[in-house]
Amino acid sequence: MRRSLLAALVLSGAATGTGGAADAPPGGFPATPVTAEHRYRLSAAIRPFFFWVGAKNVGGARIVWREDAEGRRGYELLLGSDPARAPRRINRWGWVREDADGPRATMTGLMNRSEDDSLDQAKAGLQSRGSYLFKLNRARVDDGNARAEAITVYAPQDYTFRQLEELLQFVEATKPVPRVRASRLPPGTRPGLLFALADLVRAGVAAARAPGDAGPTPRIVPFTFNAGVYDLAVTSWGRVERALYGSRTYENLVRLEFESRNREKGTTERFVFACGTEGPLAGVPVFVRYQPKWWFKVEGVLDETEGL
Repeated sequence: MRRSLLAALVLSGAATGTGGAADAPPGGFPATPVTAEHRYRLSAAIRPFFFWVGAKNVGGARIVWREDAEGRRGYELLLGSDPARAPRRINRWGWVREDADGPRATMTGLMNRSEDDSLDQAKAGLQSRGSYLFKLNRARVDDGNARAEAITVYAPQDYTFRQLEELLQFVEATKPVPRVRASRLPPGTRPGLLFALADLVRAGVAAARAPGDAGPTPRIVPFTFNAGVYDLAVTSWGRVERALYGSRTYENLVRLEFESRNREKGTTERFVFACGTEGPLAGVPVFVRYQPKWWFKVEGVLDETEGL
């Protein structure tokens, strides 16, 4: 399972706000309270020929921050299309949760269907019926040792992002046999993409608030996925005095362009954040753009009215 869909709207950074009740992460870690939650409205576009053809309000996303006084932290992302709003009732979604307690960490990620390499494959996928494919990845890091389990599940119904808990229960009931991968991680490897983003977003916000135009210190932050190692870096940085995203005008933002690289395969992915630098939105993306394929791109804007 690649992390492409999940990376589309991942966000990290220190934030404050109200949150719901804490729930225990996988791996037996103590429950960590929610400190912030934000919601997003998604739009998508395809380029069948030379021009982009898009649809607004095709889905949503919810991102949660967790932290406690003992230093435990966590991030969670749920995003995808809503069949009730998306063209042709497209149902594509993903979920990821990362939690860390000192040198120990867990990650659980889930997405439906497989990656589409072409527009024709995506169209063909709309026509398939029968069993529905979901991919689940569970990983644990303990003192630099990573162990990941990759699971493929065929479900009798096409669960949507509103049925996450039902799908997780179905996976537990079927008890599929996982493919296991283990590795020793290099020192300083973050326990997931969201944790790596947290470091770089904080640095970008700090640079935007500081005098001068030096920008954040260039650096590469390694992170793990499926017991492999990836590198994340900021490739472009700049202040944005004023911008309109959705129906809201924001001031004093920072624009960050990221690139992640798979060390094993050499493949890269790029995405863009526009983040707040002041008040309760400091470190929070208010706009995200992600283009995993030449023919497909996704954009998200902060919209707390989005219902998931």
